[in-house]
Amino acid sequence: LGSLVAQAFYAPLFAACAASDPRGLSLCLAMLAACCCAKADGGDAIDDSSIVKSIPKRDPGAMLDVPAAARDPAAAQRQRKREGGESLGDPGTTFSVTVTRGADDPIGLDIDLIDNVSAVVVGVKAGAVRKWNERSGVLALQVHDRIIEVNRVTMDTSAMIAKLKAETTWNLVVQRPSEFLVSVSRADAPSLGMDLRYAPNGNTLMITQVGDGPVQDWNRANPDRAVCKHDRIVELNRVRGTPLELLRASEDAEVLNMTIIHYGPLDASLAAQH
Repeated sequence: LGSLVAQAFYAPLFAACAASDPRGLSLCLAMLAACCCAKADGGDAIDDSSIVKSIPKRDPGAMLDVPAAARDPAAAQRQRKREGGESLGDPGTTFSVTVTRGADDPIGLDIDLIDNVSAVVVGVKAGAVRKWNERSGVLALQVHDRIIEVNRVTMDTSAMIAKLKAETTWNLVVQRPSEFLVSVSRADAPSLGMDLRYAPNGNTLMITQVGDGPVQDWNRANPDRAVCKHDRIVELNRVRGTPLELLRASEDAEVLNMTIIHYGPLDASLAAQH
């Protein structure tokens, strides 16, 4: 994760990459920034190792000083579960809902499909889902909820979307993520060791791989808050917004404070609902 040195220079490059891969921009990152170039396999990548060396580091920032419960809401959730207080709709839970729509109702969802196995809610619009939400309390679909099954179809986003379009009753299995905070220093590291993707319409950066680097060091030191494949960055240095706004929030900061959302394992979550 690093600095977008010249916004006017990089924005067209990101736009070109997004256009070439409409389901999401593949980001091989050294520091979440720099120039976009075509790969032999037709994907798009970012390689900023040569640029990072020349980035001036103005304000090193500071590790966030926050209460333990805020640093690790998942720990608070685990405590509630031990005390018998966890309920459907809590962060970290998986639940099933049935949504019925009129034949002329639009679906009413903006969704992010870049992991190819689920649909992550980006926004709720006028339509069947909003009507469902108005009468569903804590089970109302929220931004960042992950739909992992539609009418018994799983692990195939194209087939799941086809079901949503073709059928008027949807039996959905939904994962609600938990959040935790991660603070890492890029210091003199050439790479944070993360590969990321994002959807052009989304509001997260999805982690596709964690390799050698400061994030893996964090994982070793904080196994209860390890950053994993398919986790997503939703806030970076106190900024939430579009993927490009998240990228820009890393500009010239040596310390990166990230809010991560985490979903439970797909197989176990699906098995528990059947």
